Amino acid sequence: MLELLITLLTLIIILLFISALVIVSKLFPDKLSSKQKKWWTILHIVFVIIYFAGVLGALLLTSFASTIIVDDAQIKAAHLFARYFDWFLVIPGALGCIVTGVWLAVRTQWGLTKHYWIIVKTLGNITAILFGSTFMRHWFDETVNLSSTGQSNLIENTAYLHSHQMLLVGAIISLLILLFLLFTSYFKPWGKRVMPLQEHKA
Repeated sequence: MLELLITLLTLIIILLFISALVIVSKLFPDKLSSKQKKWWTILHIVFVIIYFAGVLGALLLTSFASTIIVDDAQIKAAHLFARYFDWFLVIPGALGCIVTGVWLAVRTQWGLTKHYWIIVKTLGNITAILFGSTFMRHWFDETVNLSSTGQSNLIENTAYLHSHQMLLVGAIISLLILLFLLFTSYFKPWGKRVMPLQEHKA
């Protein structure tokens, strides 16, 4: 129940934030200049790199824990650093991506709902944030808490192994979502939407 409330609250905050960006963009009648668009695109790419670095770092540390690393203290440290990657790289990267991405969409000729690939990217980013704020957050907390209890032989603890396995699967899912969004952004596989007004004119 708590996880559902967190998910709904996070979704509401994201939608309100996107709506605020759209409203603010209407205060600027002119679109971004070519130079401004380049700088915003560079900033967007920087946040993408931060996002990828956080997910890859968390994935590597999680995969090393209980596989290459077998010492309990080192396993605990690996999970702590994996959570720090989430706090200081994944979360800022995800939020930065959605802010810069939405701003680029609404302040250029692309628009937020004119192209299917932009709609997919926006929904995919929201999905990634919701997945991270509910499932990943829970598994990060579980692995850190279980590895911090002072118990010995963590690799024989079934509760820890389950949380560790779920965190590893979650990190892989997060990485796959990011790769999908990256390919969508680069290849733009879906074209421009046919707007109702355009259908009427046709």
